[in-house]
Amino acid sequence: MGIVPFPNFVGVEINSGKVQSATVTDENGTRPVLSDIGRFFYYVDVIEPDGGRISMWDGTNKAEAVRQANLLALDFGGKICDRTGREQ
Repeated sequence: MGIVPFPNFVGVEINSGKVQSATVTDENGTRPVLSDIGRFFYYVDVIEPDGGRISMWDGTNKAEAVRQANLLALDFGGKICDRTGREQ
């Protein structure tokens, strides 16, 4: 009996979580961002057909995360998966 592959979700995904660590990388190198540690953030990612993930937005406002996801869904498959388990 073979393994049945599940199709990858393609579209926009909203996740959330408390920041445990954060860094920024720019022309000056990589350094920690201490101001975000302990804060609750929402993340909006585009999920590509090959399973690749592109981070498009992050912030502390759920309503804005939903708005961004709806805007992105127009260009990236039309589907939105909200994995936050939280109400607006």
